Amino acid sequence: MADEQQVEMLLNSVGEWNGWRARNLKTRPNLRHADLTKANLRRADLRRADLREAVLHRASLSEARLGGADLTRATLNESDLIAADLSKAVFARASLVGALMLGANLRGADLSVADLRGADLRGADLRGADLSQSFFLVQTQVESATGDLQTGLPPSITRPHHWGDLENKGNRL
Repeated sequence: MADEQQVEMLLNSVGEWNGWRARNLKTRPNLRHADLTKANLRRADLRRADLREAVLHRASLSEARLGGADLTRATLNESDLIAADLSKAVFARASLVGALMLGANLRGADLSVADLRGADLRGADLRGADLSQSFFLVQTQVESATGDLQTGLPPSITRPHHWGDLENKGNRL
């Protein structure tokens, strides 16, 4: 279960939370099963946090840092993840129905069996992410994002041609 003091601090003041995180970088925040429905967590530092089975329905996480966080079985339906750092985060079996992920960094993220129904991935960076077993991922979502040859896609999705172009441009720099 979540550490109630950590949940309370996070909900009361993101500034206070980020100050605590800066002083406790080696601590892995325990927010497992936390109910953060509609919480304003904009720019919160949640790197490496344990958010397994947390409820973040309609939460504002724009520009938040969730790199390396474990969001296994978390509910992020209709959440605002615009420009969030979600690199190497684990979203295994998470629900991201209708999530706004515009410009989000999902590099190396694990989206195994994640429900991406209606998720807005425009401008999202999916390089190296595993979406190979994601549910309800459609071609238009992938076309509007950035990926590479290491991005895992379901067999029903065609790798966009512009992803290969980005890979080649990166090799020439």
